[in-house]
Amino acid sequence: MKNLKKYLVIAAVAVGIVALQSCDSNEIVDEQVSVTSITDYINVSNSFSLTTEEEITNDNEGVLKSVNPSGCLTVTIHENDNGEFWPRNWTLDYGTDNCETFNGNFKRGKINISLTDWWRNEGSLKEINFEEYYFNDNKMEGVKTIQNTGLNEAGNLTFSKIISDASITYADGSSMSWNCDKSSELIEGGDSFIFADDVWSVTGSGSGVNLDGKDYTMTITSPLIYINGCFYPVSGIIEIAVEGEELIIINYGGGECDNMATSTCCGITEIIDL
Repeated sequence: MKNLKKYLVIAAVAVGIVALQSCDSNEIVDEQVSVTSITDYINVSNSFSLTTEEEITNDNEGVLKSVNPSGCLTVTIHENDNGEFWPRNWTLDYGTDNCETFNGNFKRGKINISLTDWWRNEGSLKEINFEEYYFNDNKMEGVKTIQNTGLNEAGNLTFSKIISDASITYADGSSMSWNCDKSSELIEGGDSFIFADDVWSVTGSGSGVNLDGKDYTMTITSPLIYINGCFYPVSGIIEIAVEGEELIIINYGGGECDNMATSTCCGITEIIDL
């Protein structure tokens, strides 16, 4: 009987250890590391900037601002059946193989663009759609609209830029969704027809579902400043709020044209390579 009791005690202890181990295992599963990186959030926003494509299609009676498109890009202007100049429709075809752009990014596929009126005229509306289009081997889908909202009190051109039903799908099949509503102000270069001197200030916010299936929002808390020739903002701050996670703050710096920024989360600030 004593031996039986001893065996029962040993068995109970063993069951308890297994139960504790099972509990620990569950806790480990619950604390999985997020798949979505800070760079993923930044890329989903920047991939839809389409600066070159927007410059090429800012057309006024056939006169374009100065642009330097890639050699592998074919631009087709579709004439209206009624002979009218407006609206204008373009197909920008980067081909079926990756086309390297001047800033080192790769594009392939087509972008279809329509414009109701000259981009400087208040009320003009541009719509951008993608046709089997890939940016750095990631498939992009969605619709981008840009509307001229006139001059503000400072006398600067302003635009509403909305991206809807957008997503980026990676080679492994994972994807992030993206919707945003931003306002852009041409704070320098508005008095010339040369894109090289343009400086833009961008405000607004966006949201979507990340690679982990969590809702996120991105809010510009200090205007993002873009200068021609720089793919990333040269200054400005974005806050990224992810469901159930600590707030992330991205700071693009003090005006340098580079691919560096800082991220702050949980009291720790790190330099990130965009």
